[in-house]
Amino acid sequence: MSRIVALGLTALSLAACNPADQTPPPEPATPAAATSAARPSAPVSWEATQDRYRQVEAAPSDPLEALEWRAVQCDHYSGEFGGDGSERDQWLNAQMEGLRCGDPLAAEARAMRDARAGEAGVAARLDVVLARLEG
Repeated sequence: MSRIVALGLTALSLAACNPADQTPPPEPATPAAATSAARPSAPVSWEATQDRYRQVEAAPSDPLEALEWRAVQCDHYSGEFGGDGSERDQWLNAQMEGLRCGDPLAAEARAMRDARAGEAGVAARLDVVLARLEG
């Protein structure tokens, strides 16, 4: 028993003499790096806009991204609309009304474009949306 106690005390003494590895914690990423990773560069085509928002389940919090997301959702739902008054068509109509598809969405896009005309990247992205909505 005394050997076990002696070994335990020796191990404790050695552990106290050799401090643990004290590497500094990694520095957190800068907010600018996180933002640029979260927001890819502006889409240059309608297809790029669709690819960006196709798998997004809920509207983004950024007003421009939310408008682009709504445009993609509206475009998708309008492609599924059968026009036969079925239960599926009724559901699609409800979804599209909730998203304010059509003229209300185009009016919002035009108003945002006018309000943010000085931001070239924003204007270009909104031009893509407007071309799809009005074309």
